[in-house]
Amino acid sequence: MVKKLIPRITKILEGLAARNASIYRTISLYYKNLVRDEVALANIQPTDRILCIGGGQCPISGILIHEYTGAHVTIIDNDICCVCRSKELIKNLGYADSIEVLHSDGKYVSPEDYSVIHMAVQVSPMEQVFCHLKKECRMGAKILVRLPKKTLRKFYSLSDCSILQNSCGKAVHNWRNIESTALFIKSGGEYIT
Repeated sequence: MVKKLIPRITKILEGLAARNASIYRTISLYYKNLVRDEVALANIQPTDRILCIGGGQCPISGILIHEYTGAHVTIIDNDICCVCRSKELIKNLGYADSIEVLHSDGKYVSPEDYSVIHMAVQVSPMEQVFCHLKKECRMGAKILVRLPKKTLRKFYSLSDCSILQNSCGKAVHNWRNIESTALFIKSGGEYIT
């Protein structure tokens, strides 16, 4: 199915990167500036508790968030095979005390303990997970949502972008399949725009 093409390719590349240090270093180059921009956008501090949804088998974004900020990171994925491989990678990198990997689904996770929530572009169903998170997260929580380029949206699960239009900030990513990362901050019962 065309809709899942890019997530499938990403999964293959992540599998290679999780098993090979050279491939890991090469693929992480793609994410370094993107994650730096996201850290700056959300003003992530060492005291923040981060939840990354859709870590895959090689959770480079979660790893980089920890490396750049020193913050504790919890990574979840709904694929148990990805979780097992990811745990092994985290252990091999020496981050087992700072980065936790859990088998869970973004539609059902309890986000109350986290000050920053990061959603990968491959999260599916994107709208359902986002609505759950914004309803259940704590006051002041920041949600970062990666959005695909318009021309590539058909390759992801994102079908209704209207719920993601009222962000309070964006980091635009040139030369990538990710158009931007949108920032939402819970204030009152709603989100700051």
